[in-house]
Amino acid sequence: MKALVIGPIVADYDIGYNDSVARALNGHGFETRKVEFYVTTPPGLANRILIDAAMLVGHRRHYDAYVADFNRRVLDQYKAFRPDLVFVIRGSKLSAETLDAMGSARKVIWFHDSARRSDISPEQLRLYDRVYVFEAGDIPWLREQLGIESSFLPMGFDPDVYRPMPEVEKDIDVFFVGKYYPERRETLERLARDFADRKLRFYGRYVRYREPKTWGQHLRYKLSGQGGVFINRSLNPGEINRMYARAKICLNMHHAQSSHGCNPRVYEIMGAGAFQLVDDLPYLRDTLGDVLDRYADYGQLRDAIAHFLFDDAARERATDTSRRAALTDHSFARRLGVVLADLDMPRDPGAQGTQP
Repeated sequence: MKALVIGPIVADYDIGYNDSVARALNGHGFETRKVEFYVTTPPGLANRILIDAAMLVGHRRHYDAYVADFNRRVLDQYKAFRPDLVFVIRGSKLSAETLDAMGSARKVIWFHDSARRSDISPEQLRLYDRVYVFEAGDIPWLREQLGIESSFLPMGFDPDVYRPMPEVEKDIDVFFVGKYYPERRETLERLARDFADRKLRFYGRYVRYREPKTWGQHLRYKLSGQGGVFINRSLNPGEINRMYARAKICLNMHHAQSSHGCNPRVYEIMGAGAFQLVDDLPYLRDTLGDVLDRYADYGQLRDAIAHFLFDDAARERATDTSRRAALTDHSFARRLGVVLADLDMPRDPGAQGTQP
């Protein structure tokens, strides 16, 4: 069996989900190939001028040419490879015409962001055999607003990427990586004040060239002596896993949209064998209530950090439990097994990935 994986990449770093899905399908016996597209536009100064700047004044010619070229590459791969399964992640730039031309393959899309912000038309979605969402609240929205049926499929983790590194010294007290949404920024800045004597490392690409106010925030952190805490840099999956290994506490905060699902960092931190403090979502209470340490507000978070920084035994017990749970139930191989079962396609029920 063959599978073509089509998924997004980001210009300044690669979150690795396309590779992880391909590896999971390999584990189920599929031969795989990938075709990738940039979430926004390709990197480089020429593209900033010809695409980004041009679109600001209403000229789409170069952007449309990039999208058309991507769709041509997809069809070229499809015709050369002749896959049985086309597995699409996000899929915003994959046109209805391209999907329709891949008529002989089973087609699946898995949203790794809110379906409401996906920029995918009903005409595109109707051409998929199965639609999966990582946020269960999208299911009624897709049905009522677009007439599309979908299924809930939580995110997962790749055991070949996120794994314990016991040889690494735990020299960071609190670690966070992610986008600096306003509510996250407020929490991180309060932690930086309340734990000024601890080693905190908060990573994220928060300076954006289109938003001058973010330049001022960067300068403010530098002038206040917090430049080493708020680090304007993205990390690739391997770097993130090593930071998880270095951290006594890994902080995980969700976007406000999340209520009936969770972000992939939940499972990645679990799989890495690291200790996690995560916001108290209803979904996590229902599915991982006995596995994860959660906080409901800033006061609980502050108190939990103060406690767990000095309770090594409690952190180790929690990480052992969460690592086992991640490997048993939450790998990408497990998630893809659900998809293949839904499609009545061959799969390996024992596929997990790297063992502990």
